[in-house]
Amino acid sequence: MEANAIYELLAEKIGDGALGFDGEAIDPVADVAPASIVDACTFLRDDERCGFNQLMCLSGIDWDGYDENGKGKSVKILGYTELGEPETTDRVSDGDFGVVYNLFSHKHKHKFTLRVRVPREVASVPTICNLWETANWHEREAWDLVGIRFEGHPDLRRMLMEESWVGHPLRKDYQMPDEWENVPLRGQDYAKNPFPPLAPADPVTPDAPAGDKPAEG
Repeated sequence: MEANAIYELLAEKIGDGALGFDGEAIDPVADVAPASIVDACTFLRDDERCGFNQLMCLSGIDWDGYDENGKGKSVKILGYTELGEPETTDRVSDGDFGVVYNLFSHKHKHKFTLRVRVPREVASVPTICNLWETANWHEREAWDLVGIRFEGHPDLRRMLMEESWVGHPLRKDYQMPDEWENVPLRGQDYAKNPFPPLAPADPVTPDAPAGDKPAEG
């Protein structure tokens, strides 16, 4: 089934929770209200015409620096300076966060993409762990790296970073730390060679090839 036809079925089911459909995107995507994401996913999984039995991927998005249509100036990701010091900025981030859900039906061999958008100051979306078990780790990763909370998740712990880590590294306003638990994280001055100069090598005399030694006696 084509993605636009799937969206029509979805919109009929969840009504105002269906916010729009972009069929011109590389992966056509349906925008859904955060409060309707569980109903939307349940319908797409259970309706025989859709049959989306697999959550292929779930990704967190930081729209900071982009307008409401997802277009506009990009934001430079902060890293380390040429001297190895963490970069800083006074810019105040104000873009929304989002979550993208990529679904696949093994029965019908079709794909569909859902997207929700939430304000930066209320980065929270209902969990879909009860629908697809793979959502458990996907949601943990999105929480860990982007800081989107999934309400109702049974075990929303960090997945890649330590629990004591401060902040969420894939947010566009994230500033790199200069140390963590007393371990320095500063980089090296790019202009300096981090390796000591090599000591001059002793001259090497190659061994004589076997069989070339003069016979004795």
